Amino acid sequence: MVQNLKLTSGLEVEFDEKAPKTLFEMLISNLLIPRYKENKDWNLSLNIIIEEINRLISKYSLDPKLKLGLLNQVEEHLDKDIAELTGTDKIEILFLNMDDYVEDIKKLITAGKNKQDLRNDMAQLVYPLTLFELGELFIYLGKRAFLK
Repeated sequence: MVQNLKLTSGLEVEFDEKAPKTLFEMLISNLLIPRYKENKDWNLSLNIIIEEINRLISKYSLDPKLKLGLLNQVEEHLDKDIAELTGTDKIEILFLNMDDYVEDIKKLITAGKNKQDLRNDMAQLVYPLTLFELGELFIYLGKRAFLK
């Protein structure tokens, strides 16, 4: 089923539930990226498009799984145009103060502690991170270490 959706910006988007990617791309290019350019606050910008998709889901009785599709589409953009827009790596966009994590890891490693103390301190440092965040941290550190 194809229907016209009206965004809060007034822009009308033709939405085909079999091809929702067009809607996602419109939300990213017309809301997420411009908002981020304005405020330089990734979390706020992401919340704006999540609120927009929630509003559309509610107003037009759309499938709630569209929210997940939108977030997956944002993920695809992180390594490309959003990283270019921000001038930072994906990890720095996704996680506030990631440079602080990297600096703390560097301090732990260079502190000259024995292996057991280093393991314990490292575990305490990364304990609050999710598996996804840990994966991103390892990718980030690997790129820094191996692609210099």
